Order: sequence, then structure tokens, then C-alpha cells
Amino acid sequence: VLGVFGGFLELYEKEPSIWNPSDPGHKNRNQVQDSWKNIQDHLSVQLPIADLKKKKDSLMSTYRKLASRVRASKKTGSGTEEVFKPDWFAFEKMATFLHGVFQPRITISSEVNIIYLAIYKIRIIHSAF
Repeated sequence: VLGVFGGFLELYEKEPSIWNPSDPGHKNRNQVQDSWKNIQDHLSVQLPIADLKKKKDSLMSTYRKLASRVRASKKTGSGTEEVFKPDWFAFEKMATFLHGVFQPRITISSEVNIIYLAIYKIRIIHSAF
């Protein structure tokens, strides 16, 4: 299954100016363009850079969704057997270099929402008097 995608991910990992906002070249358009050109030149199949960027967007979208599911499954009280383990072909490879860079947003748990709702209701009751 990896094939061309595996080769793409290997090359993508080697170009942190594209995917790592902490990389000094990340905000340098020329360096990022050179990185995309390097991927294009070394990929076994010739594709336009625009197609490579679309592929990256698609892979990242799936990775973000799965990483968020993994994080949500690790909530307090979850046993190790309850932690979601993606079986998507690219997840582990992408996690090796994106884990420290991409952190899904923390969502407020329903318990916290209930506490906020209770505080809000108390404030409404107190303001009525």
C-alpha cells in the first residue's frame, strides 16, 4: 500500500521547512518551494507540485482526524486497551515526525461544560434577586 505514498512520506519528512513551523526555513517561500521541488525531483512518479501539495493536504487531514481520536481515547480513566489504535497505512510513519509538531486542540470535556452551565445558572438565579 505504501508504494508512491511511502516514498512521498519519506521525502516529505526530510523537508521540515514544509511541515515544521519551528524550522528556520518554514516562513521562507523560496526555501519551501525548493523543498517541494526536491520532493518532486526524487519521487519515482513525476507529479506537478500542485498535486503533491493536494496529496499532502489529504494525508494531513486524515492524520489530524486520527491523531485527535487517539488523543480523545486517552482521556482520564481509559485503560491501555481502550486507546484507539489507527490502522491507516500512513499514521505511524507520519506520527514519527509530526507527533511533536502537531498537537490536536484540547476539547473541553462534557464534565467541564456541565460545570460551566451550572455556574451560569447560579449567576442567573442570583441576578434575579
